[in-house]
Amino acid sequence: MPWWTSTIIILVVLGVAYYFLYRKMKQRTNDFNKMYSAHKEVREIFVLNKKIVKQPIRPGLKFPRVKTYQVTARVTLSQAKKGASFSTTQTFAFMTEKKEYEKIQVNRKYRVEIAGNYIGKVLGGKKVG
Repeated sequence: MPWWTSTIIILVVLGVAYYFLYRKMKQRTNDFNKMYSAHKEVREIFVLNKKIVKQPIRPGLKFPRVKTYQVTARVTLSQAKKGASFSTTQTFAFMTEKKEYEKIQVNRKYRVEIAGNYIGKVLGGKKVG
């Protein structure tokens, strides 16, 4: 068998593998976007700290490590039931993307779209103190 036929076969196999990986990642992205859209809510947070952390993709793995952008913030949660209103302040560690991370500054209040522990969009901020 000539060398060029084996080269073509290898390229075709790599192309098919790339296509299926691309489709799988696209589906995961779509699933995440649907979940985010279904659970997002706008809240006001007070940013206490922000940091860039290198952590593994999955908890049990050592490598590869990727940069994650974390924001520690104080959030006021309130709930009303049967005429009684309860309010509490809790500190959360949120994950975000680099673009939103760069907009956020420490010791400021921001209105953000939150889904779980993920900050999707920073809507506005004001300095406190």
